[in-house]
Amino acid sequence: MVNALLVAILLPAMFLSCTRMRQVWIEQGKTPLAQIGNDILYAEDLRQAMPFGLSETDSAVFADRYIRNWAQDVLFYQNAIRNIPDTKDIERLVENYRRSLYEHEYQRRLVQQKFSPQITAQEIEDFYDANPQLFKLNSTLLKGMLLKLPVKSGDIARIRKIYTRTDDEAFEEIEKASIRNSGRCDFFYDSWRSLSEVEILLPPTVSGLDGRLGPDAHFEFSDSSSIYFLNVSEVVPKGGTEPFENVQGRIRSLLINSNEVEYMRMIKEELYDYAIENDKITFYGEEK
Repeated sequence: MVNALLVAILLPAMFLSCTRMRQVWIEQGKTPLAQIGNDILYAEDLRQAMPFGLSETDSAVFADRYIRNWAQDVLFYQNAIRNIPDTKDIERLVENYRRSLYEHEYQRRLVQQKFSPQITAQEIEDFYDANPQLFKLNSTLLKGMLLKLPVKSGDIARIRKIYTRTDDEAFEEIEKASIRNSGRCDFFYDSWRSLSEVEILLPPTVSGLDGRLGPDAHFEFSDSSSIYFLNVSEVVPKGGTEPFENVQGRIRSLLINSNEVEYMRMIKEELYDYAIENDKITFYGEEK
């Protein structure tokens, strides 16, 4: 059966003379492959679903499984219809879902065509200043540099003297030492990292670092194979307010979403007012 089905996929013209099917509407330009009642599986659907590059044997296995699954799903659905005579609740759910799809798509188009998501820098800053509780940190943030070198590196003495510097010359020497020794160098003076992100790169014996952090703090750690140099330039402790530079994007998105909600509320209010003014709504009992 599978081979015959595969031939049908490759040579759709073979189905043109099929007379065993019931007389149902068949999509123009498509080749029917299997039919159960009014449900039809087309060869084109199978072609589209079949993964690229399968061998002839694997294609046959996939086709057989795909057709079997299709038939089982259709038969189960048809059996469900026959065995659920009271479909009022289902129809209500389907209608509610249909309405929500229409509303969602209409809202998407309105926002896309009519809504302007312009948010000023001042609006973002004002929101940040007015809502510090929204940006309370659950973990310490820091900026700085972390360098890991082999314990036998000949550069350690020199690095020990310069790793707390933040000038270009020091950066260049640190980076070269890292490359020479197949070490690891991470400059994050321009971006905030959580303390946990940094601690995971340090020896597991390092503990209590949170209580020792502060601007311009620096540390040297070691294990059996490596030396670690950590220089800290800025710190915001746990419980503090997350830096403005970290949250600007989130605030912009929040304000845009809030404005979209307000825009849609305004649209609905205008539709309601228009309907009231033009007697489009009939109220039974007390007028709303």
